[in-house]
Amino acid sequence: MRSRTISSGVLTVALAAGAALAIPATAPAAPATSVVINEVESNGDAVGDWVELANLDTEQDVDISGWTLIDDDPTHDPIVIPEGTTIESGGYWSVYTDVDPDYFGLGGNDSVILRDAGGEIVDSTTWSGHSPTTWGRIPDMTGGFAVTGEPTRDARNVAAVEENPVVTSPWPFDPLTITPVALGGAFAEDDDMSGVDIAADGTAYVVNNGTGTLYVLAHDHSAGTYSLARTFVLTYPDGSGLPDSEGVTVGPDGVIYVATERNNDAGSTSRPSILRFVLPTDRDSGTLSATNEYSLTSLTGPIGANAGLEAIEYLPEAFGGAFAVGVEGTGKVHFVRLGDGGAVTEMQTYTSPFKGVMALDHDEVSGVLRVLCDEVCEGRSVEMTFDGTGFVTDGTLYARPVGMPNLANEGFASHRETVECLLGGATGTAERVRFLWADDAATAGVGLRTAVSEAGECTVEDDDTVDGSLDDLDTVLGSLAGLSPVFGSSGDAPTLVPTLLPSL
Repeated sequence: MRSRTISSGVLTVALAAGAALAIPATAPAAPATSVVINEVESNGDAVGDWVELANLDTEQDVDISGWTLIDDDPTHDPIVIPEGTTIESGGYWSVYTDVDPDYFGLGGNDSVILRDAGGEIVDSTTWSGHSPTTWGRIPDMTGGFAVTGEPTRDARNVAAVEENPVVTSPWPFDPLTITPVALGGAFAEDDDMSGVDIAADGTAYVVNNGTGTLYVLAHDHSAGTYSLARTFVLTYPDGSGLPDSEGVTVGPDGVIYVATERNNDAGSTSRPSILRFVLPTDRDSGTLSATNEYSLTSLTGPIGANAGLEAIEYLPEAFGGAFAVGVEGTGKVHFVRLGDGGAVTEMQTYTSPFKGVMALDHDEVSGVLRVLCDEVCEGRSVEMTFDGTGFVTDGTLYARPVGMPNLANEGFASHRETVECLLGGATGTAERVRFLWADDAATAGVGLRTAVSEAGECTVEDDDTVDGSLDDLDTVLGSLAGLSPVFGSSGDAPTLVPTLLPSL
């Protein structure tokens, strides 16, 4: 296993009050048990993910030279703390874990393990889901781990203040039966599914932010299943790099647009940009270079390398054809038009109520743009509509589906599909909505989940309209015996109950 020694440029040593302090190369030894993991930022601040250690000994400094930090992935190389590193008595020391391409980021379901120079475990902590603030000891240094009140790197931890419960409205499409999408092969082993979109023909597009891979999933309408059809490894226009692909959308003429945070080959540097890809017609796999790159740095401002563009959605009816782009680090949605030569024109900015915008989905029929957060915000969302001038919202917060655990869903897509139905012995059609969620943490080994809503009203072509008169009553009542379920995939076919009688 290759070890890495962190450079002095990413280290901070501090007093209990948080002030920076230069420490001599050596310090008196102290028991290893006086050092604890004190606070963890797994969702990135303006720079990145970090771990803070604390020295409980108020009398002596502690030399932590040669100690190591690692997450729960045994394939990662541990970060080795350099020679001469000490923690002031009663003080703190912290390190950014993902500012170097060889370092590791911290996930929503992850751990941090601290070992001394002899390889013995000194302390560890495990969490489920990114904290909306940080994960730290309450009380500071001596308590158990909990969600903190605010990030306090190199300073005393602050307890969370009890807040009033967030008022939400139910998920508009409940009830839903949510099931895994089983594709098998390499797809099932990947755990960084971050963005998903569904084209008009039902084809799904999924991006993997860890490997920079685009998956194209064919949809079997009659069976309601997906299969892996095409796989492309994405690069920047010059053929280099490994884009941290977080969001995906289908644009005009089937062109694919991907929202990226950074180049994973230079993971310490933020690179918030949109990449444009034209899918080849002569192959279904291999490397695929972007035709264009559109930088949003001037819009996002300075952000951490892991806090950039998380979501993108094409909006054909807005601003003459525009894109909504969600930012993790600011919680904003930027509505932009893309032009020649990488030109980006901002049409509107919306500051969401969320710490980060993690997914976007647009329903072209209803005109609703759904803006979603992940497990940090309990999977809540808001709805926006275009009023001819810009996108507006009434501020209603919607809860995640009742059957959906609080997962790291960083991708969401919906698609309206038509199914057959029977009404009074006549064959008609009804509409339902299919959903896909991409879980960045691959909870329980599942990276992609799906569900389908109940079908709407059954419509029969050239069907005589019941006008509500008493003469029609026998005909209407007789038709009740002819109702049957909507035809769909096994196990998800709802019973259709159309409105037959108007007010008499």
